Amino acid sequence: MNRLNFRTEQRDGATVLELQGEMDISEGDRFQQELFTAEREEPPVLVLDLRGLTFLDSTGLRMVLEADSRARKANRRLAIIPGPEVVHRVFLIAMLDKRLDFIDDLSVLGLDDADQA
Repeated sequence: MNRLNFRTEQRDGATVLELQGEMDISEGDRFQQELFTAEREEPPVLVLDLRGLTFLDSTGLRMVLEADSRARKANRRLAIIPGPEVVHRVFLIAMLDKRLDFIDDLSVLGLDDADQA
């Protein structure tokens, strides 16, 4: 199994949470804690970068939906950079591609998409 890894960066007032590996039920608690940590500072924009994921199950999908709900209630934006086809397909099957805010990359937000030192 490819353990889930996280990297969080601050970019021009936005928080970017990058996920790498497999997001399944066994990683749910860790993902939830990373989301809460990223939300703690109440960034106006939280970006979930799923490009590094190789798998996403219903647990991960539920946590993304819950994060989106919290962001909407707090009048903040949750934006998602889609993962590879096998990951994004989960959102398409659930027809969430219309409900959630998917973006191509950080340039859409006016943020630098290059790795920051």
